[in-house]
Amino acid sequence: MLGIGTDIVETSRVEHWADDADILSLVFTITERAAAINRKYPQRYLAVAFAVKESFMKAVGTGWGDGVQWRDIEVSDGKKGCVVRLYNRAKELCEGRNVFVSTSCSRDLAVALVAIEEIVGAVHEQPPPIKRMSIHD
Repeated sequence: MLGIGTDIVETSRVEHWADDADILSLVFTITERAAAINRKYPQRYLAVAFAVKESFMKAVGTGWGDGVQWRDIEVSDGKKGCVVRLYNRAKELCEGRNVFVSTSCSRDLAVALVAIEEIVGAVHEQPPPIKRMSIHD
Protein backbone atom coordinates (compact mmCIF):
# COMPACT_ATOMS: atom_id res chain seq x y z
CA MET A 1 0.00 0.00 0.00
CA LEU A 2 1.43 3.37 -0.99
CA GLY A 3 -0.93 5.40 1.16
CA ILE A 4 -4.38 6.23 2.44
CA GLY A 5 -5.89 9.69 2.67
CA THR A 6 -9.18 10.96 4.01
CA ASP A 7 -10.84 14.35 4.15
CA ILE A 8 -14.06 15.95 5.38
CA VAL A 9 -15.40 19.13 3.75
CA GLU A 10 -18.26 21.28 4.95
CA THR A 11 -20.52 21.95 1.96
CA SER A 12 -20.89 25.57 3.11
CA ARG A 13 -17.18 26.05 2.39
CA VAL A 14 -17.74 25.22 -1.27
CA GLU A 15 -20.98 27.23 -1.41
CA HIS A 16 -18.92 30.36 -0.75
CA TRP A 17 -17.01 29.68 -3.97
CA ALA A 18 -20.14 29.66 -6.14
CA ASP A 19 -19.67 33.26 -7.26
CA ASP A 20 -15.89 33.08 -7.60
CA ALA A 21 -15.08 31.79 -11.09
CA ASP A 22 -11.33 32.07 -10.41
CA ILE A 23 -11.42 29.64 -7.47
CA LEU A 24 -13.77 27.27 -9.28
CA SER A 25 -11.54 27.15 -12.37
CA LEU A 26 -8.41 26.77 -10.23
CA VAL A 27 -9.73 23.78 -8.27
CA PHE A 28 -12.22 22.04 -10.59
CA THR A 29 -11.91 20.86 -14.19
CA ILE A 30 -14.40 21.91 -16.85
CA THR A 31 -15.91 18.43 -16.66
CA GLU A 32 -16.41 18.68 -12.89
CA ARG A 33 -17.97 22.14 -13.11
CA ALA A 34 -20.32 21.00 -15.89
CA ALA A 35 -21.37 17.93 -13.89
CA ALA A 36 -22.08 20.09 -10.84
CA ILE A 37 -24.33 22.47 -12.77
CA ASN A 38 -26.62 19.58 -13.72
CA ARG A 39 -27.16 18.56 -10.07
CA LYS A 40 -29.94 19.49 -7.71
CA TYR A 41 -27.28 20.36 -5.10
CA PRO A 42 -24.13 21.38 -7.01
CA GLN A 43 -22.28 22.42 -3.83
CA ARG A 44 -22.51 18.85 -2.51
CA TYR A 45 -21.03 17.44 -5.72
CA LEU A 46 -18.18 19.96 -5.62
CA ALA A 47 -17.60 19.33 -1.90
CA VAL A 48 -17.22 15.61 -2.59
CA ALA A 49 -14.85 16.31 -5.49
CA PHE A 50 -12.80 18.64 -3.29
CA ALA A 51 -12.63 16.04 -0.51
CA VAL A 52 -11.42 13.44 -3.04
CA LYS A 53 -8.71 15.78 -4.31
CA GLU A 54 -7.43 16.52 -0.79
CA SER A 55 -7.63 12.82 0.14
CA PHE A 56 -5.64 11.88 -2.96
CA MET A 57 -2.90 14.39 -2.16
CA LYS A 58 -2.63 12.97 1.35
CA ALA A 59 -2.60 9.36 0.10
CA VAL A 60 0.10 9.99 -2.49
CA GLY A 61 2.15 11.84 0.12
CA THR A 62 2.60 15.17 -1.65
CA GLY A 63 0.07 17.39 0.06
CA TRP A 64 -0.23 20.46 -2.13
CA GLY A 65 3.33 20.02 -3.33
CA ASP A 66 5.60 18.08 -5.66
CA GLY A 67 3.91 19.54 -8.73
CA VAL A 68 0.44 18.05 -8.11
CA GLN A 69 -2.25 20.59 -9.04
CA TRP A 70 -5.94 20.51 -8.10
CA ARG A 71 -7.06 19.89 -11.69
CA ASP A 72 -4.64 16.97 -12.06
CA ILE A 73 -7.25 14.99 -10.11
CA GLU A 74 -10.63 14.82 -11.83
CA VAL A 75 -13.67 13.31 -10.15
CA SER A 76 -16.66 11.91 -12.03
CA ASP A 77 -19.44 9.37 -11.64
CA GLY A 78 -18.90 5.80 -12.70
CA LYS A 79 -21.08 2.71 -12.83
CA LYS A 80 -19.91 1.63 -9.37
CA GLY A 81 -19.47 5.03 -7.76
CA CYS A 82 -16.85 7.73 -7.89
CA VAL A 83 -14.15 7.56 -10.58
CA VAL A 84 -10.87 9.47 -10.48
CA ARG A 85 -8.92 10.39 -13.60
CA LEU A 86 -5.35 11.54 -13.07
CA TYR A 87 -3.30 13.90 -15.20
CA ASN A 88 0.24 15.29 -15.25
CA ARG A 89 2.24 14.81 -12.02
CA ALA A 90 -0.61 13.00 -10.23
CA LYS A 91 -0.67 10.43 -13.04
CA GLU A 92 3.12 10.04 -12.95
CA LEU A 93 3.10 9.34 -9.21
CA CYS A 94 0.43 6.65 -9.58
CA GLU A 95 1.66 4.92 -12.72
CA GLY A 96 1.27 1.17 -12.22
CA ARG A 97 -0.86 1.58 -9.12
CA ASN A 98 -4.55 1.10 -8.37
CA VAL A 99 -6.42 4.07 -6.89
CA PHE A 100 -9.56 3.31 -4.85
CA VAL A 101 -12.07 5.97 -3.81
CA SER A 102 -14.99 5.92 -1.41
CA THR A 103 -17.22 8.95 -0.79
CA SER A 104 -20.26 9.95 1.19
CA CYS A 105 -22.22 13.16 1.49
CA SER A 106 -24.90 14.62 3.73
CA ARG A 107 -26.51 18.02 3.57
CA ASP A 108 -23.62 19.58 5.49
CA LEU A 109 -20.59 17.32 5.03
CA ALA A 110 -18.74 15.50 2.27
CA VAL A 111 -16.28 12.73 3.11
CA ALA A 112 -13.76 10.97 0.91
CA LEU A 113 -11.28 8.15 1.39
CA VAL A 114 -8.57 7.42 -1.16
CA ALA A 115 -6.32 4.35 -1.02
CA ILE A 116 -3.44 3.86 -3.43
CA GLU A 117 -2.31 0.28 -3.82
CA GLU A 118 0.86 -1.10 -5.28
CA ILE A 119 0.63 -3.54 -8.17
CA VAL A 120 2.90 -6.50 -7.55
CA GLY A 121 5.86 -6.44 -9.91
CA ALA A 122 5.29 -2.85 -11.08
CA VAL A 123 8.41 -0.79 -11.75
CA HIS A 124 8.12 2.92 -11.02
CA GLU A 125 9.85 5.75 -9.21
CA GLN A 126 9.93 5.75 -5.45
CA PRO A 127 7.11 7.89 -4.00
CA PRO A 128 8.01 10.85 -1.79
CA PRO A 129 7.80 10.28 1.96
CA ILE A 130 4.33 10.76 3.38
CA LYS A 131 3.91 14.12 5.04
CA ARG A 132 1.57 14.53 7.98
CA MET A 133 -0.59 17.61 7.74
CA SER A 134 -3.69 19.18 9.12
CA ILE A 135 -5.67 21.75 7.20
CA HIS A 136 -8.00 24.11 9.00
CA ASP A 137 -9.63 27.38 7.99
